[in-house]
Amino acid sequence: MQTLSNDQLFRVAPSIFAAAADDKRSDKYRFVPTVDVLDALREEGFQPVGVKTSRSRTEEGAEFVKHHIRMRREQDLNTKLTTFEQVIPELALTNSHNGTSGFILDAALHRLVCKNGLVCSMSQGSLRYRHMGGDGLIGRVIEGAYEIVSDFPRIAETIEEWSGIELSRDQQLAFARAAIPLRFDEELGIQPEQMLMPKRYGDRKPDLFTVFNVVQENVIRGGVSTGRTKRGARQTSREIKSVDRDLKLNRSLWTLASEMAKLVH
Repeated sequence: MQTLSNDQLFRVAPSIFAAAADDKRSDKYRFVPTVDVLDALREEGFQPVGVKTSRSRTEEGAEFVKHHIRMRREQDLNTKLTTFEQVIPELALTNSHNGTSGFILDAALHRLVCKNGLVCSMSQGSLRYRHMGGDGLIGRVIEGAYEIVSDFPRIAETIEEWSGIELSRDQQLAFARAAIPLRFDEELGIQPEQMLMPKRYGDRKPDLFTVFNVVQENVIRGGVSTGRTKRGARQTSREIKSVDRDLKLNRSLWTLASEMAKLVH
């Protein structure tokens, strides 16, 4: 797995390197550049491997928009979290300099077979740090990163548990049906069977972890048929590009899978 240089990060998300917050922030706002936190995490052995940014309506606003960085510990760059599921643990760092977000840390997973990014709901939820208060913000984020890492064994246990839970077809359909309104409007008429269509043969398995991944990929990556245009052309859902929607959908789907595990275990 290739780590990302600052030049590569800048090409996708220049707001990581903002020299100041936008001019609408109050005097209470404490500006801490994301790159400073990123550099501190690098010193602790965390390396960036993925990046995503929100869109800005104006060229000037692109300097401050929300950005999302996926990081791995150096020892995890090519190490799978479990032996039978090709999943690598990650640290997800989100921030902005326009007031839409403070620093947010999430536990995340990268599934190699589909190169899909998952976000896990930790027992205490996301760790959030506001752009306010005195010195020490970077130190608190570093402490939070290690708190995330300490949860990796529990996440591995969850993956193993879900991989051992075989869902009946009715249970798979129930899970997919509950996921549809998270992404799609009712009038589109999306059916649960569409959400359960795997994008690769290896995902034709009935266990909860695989079903969760199939539904998550259809929700985030798109490609689900949403009908036809007036001219008869086939329409499909688009990939989720928004940082906010990506995180919200991922967290909601993880919670949905957790509830399903409780029901059928």
